[in-house]
Amino acid sequence: MAGPTMNAEEALLWALGSDMPQPPLMLNTLTMNPPMIAAETSPGHRRMLQEQLDRAVEQANALRAREEAEVFDLANGGAACDCAPGEPCCLKEFVIEDAGDASRKVTWPVPENGPRTLFLTCKDPYGGQPSAKARLKITSKEDCKQGKAGVPSLRPSNFADDNSDIPDSDERIVTTPFQMPALSGKILPPEVITAVYILGLAIQSSTYRAQRSPAAGANQCVGTGFGGLTVCPLPHAKLEAELEGSVGITIFSSRLPTLSAKLTGKITGEVGNQTLEFEKSGEAEEKQAPATRAQERQQQGESTPLISFIEDIQDAMNGLAGESGSPDALRAPQSDAFGSSIGIELKLGLKIGTLELKGKEASPDLSLALSGCEVTYGLSVTGKMDLLDLFLSRFPRGPEIRRRLANPGNAVSASAQCAIEVGGAGDLSYGIGDIASLTIGNADDWEARLEEIEHTFTAKARITGKVFADARLEAETWFFKAEAAAGASVSTGWHFGGRVVRSQGGGRKTEKLYHFEGVVLRAYATVSVSAAASKSDSSSDVFGDYASTSSVSGGVTAKSNLAEPDYTLEIMSPEGEKDGWI
Repeated sequence: MAGPTMNAEEALLWALGSDMPQPPLMLNTLTMNPPMIAAETSPGHRRMLQEQLDRAVEQANALRAREEAEVFDLANGGAACDCAPGEPCCLKEFVIEDAGDASRKVTWPVPENGPRTLFLTCKDPYGGQPSAKARLKITSKEDCKQGKAGVPSLRPSNFADDNSDIPDSDERIVTTPFQMPALSGKILPPEVITAVYILGLAIQSSTYRAQRSPAAGANQCVGTGFGGLTVCPLPHAKLEAELEGSVGITIFSSRLPTLSAKLTGKITGEVGNQTLEFEKSGEAEEKQAPATRAQERQQQGESTPLISFIEDIQDAMNGLAGESGSPDALRAPQSDAFGSSIGIELKLGLKIGTLELKGKEASPDLSLALSGCEVTYGLSVTGKMDLLDLFLSRFPRGPEIRRRLANPGNAVSASAQCAIEVGGAGDLSYGIGDIASLTIGNADDWEARLEEIEHTFTAKARITGKVFADARLEAETWFFKAEAAAGASVSTGWHFGGRVVRSQGGGRKTEKLYHFEGVVLRAYATVSVSAAASKSDSSSDVFGDYASTSSVSGGVTAKSNLAEPDYTLEIMSPEGEKDGWI
């Protein structure tokens, strides 16, 4: 007979342990949609994700019912034994325990309101990731009443080293799903990135929710059922920090960036399988940034607002430098003296009195301690970036101008320039109230207690860009009015922000803002033509913001019509929305 209907969490545990063929995407939906629903702010998107999850749960329940029917052979006279899926039968009891401390464990069958998940902190290296060992052990069993081969046993899933069935007891390796952010070519030193990353991670309740967790179920004649045990692996963390000073990066259009720093203080401790020993006494340093490796560019992992705020700014300026070269044309001849570069300087203050995340003795849960945690940034951005190649690739007369510039014999008949000057400032303030010891894990109230901790975060920055451009081909000259894509001013801008908001239910959510206004160039032509007159004169008629002008000198008349542009070029597209907090 059919067992009770599974919810989403139970359906995931069943799907991880079942041999039944499953529809495409069912397991992925059961795994990914719950955390996505929790993080989603759009009601429409949240409803769509919930509908997908509900369908996957229905599929899992239908498959489990079919699995039970096959095991019990209902069509041919009933079950050969009185076992029920998910309940003890020939396998009476098993445990998953911390291989380094047997007092830390979870037990199946799970007592009413008892713990189901063992939280482990990972610090041993395995395949480039922090890892820990869990011991899976059957503590009580008897022979299968049907004489089925291979049962009773434990059926593990999502362990890093081995997921074969366990007849009695074995140790298996788990690795944390949290990857450290890319460290190469970043304005912040790697040790600072590691410290602020783990600080931001520790305070987010989503960190401690299951993310395709390792699990094990009782493999009996009636299958694994859905009432197994899980492991939640997290990075080991213990560190202290007090650091202040400045760091900087200069981004170039044609070579690798340079990094500079003048810091005083130290960071000490352990994060995952890394040992941090970083100490500076105020000496100025400068070096070329290493090339970013492909795997770092593709890396996906949990982000924190302390890192994403400054990385969004650096990425925007890197993107601007990347626009300085056209992907579909040869470089136009340019002077090396142009000085095409953007500098970002960050005044940094970092204090961590105590941060420690460790396993709690005689409990499957974790203990988190925080005190004296504060981070501040003061930001300034200045520089000038050449956009000539991008400009010539978008300007209709650009290919001909480029062709002439590339031929020294024809260069006198053509010229062009386009560049953007940038400047801006910003700041960030981040603080966390002290936590003597907070138990995180299986209890129902820990998320609410984590949300109650005092948490301040405000960040803002605005970078403006002033564009100037002109072009000439034979007697025809164009000058350009540079605007934001909205057409509101002669400059463009990048807007960045970060904040913590509280929901009506008291929950805490971190939001970020990124908006780029874009760049539009409007081209107005001045044409020189022969004239019989020999006088020198000029006149101007104004039409709103624009004018129609003519001038006569030496028998040549130059005419411009500023009422309507000859060409409108979108050099850079806008991104984000002005008040688009997400």
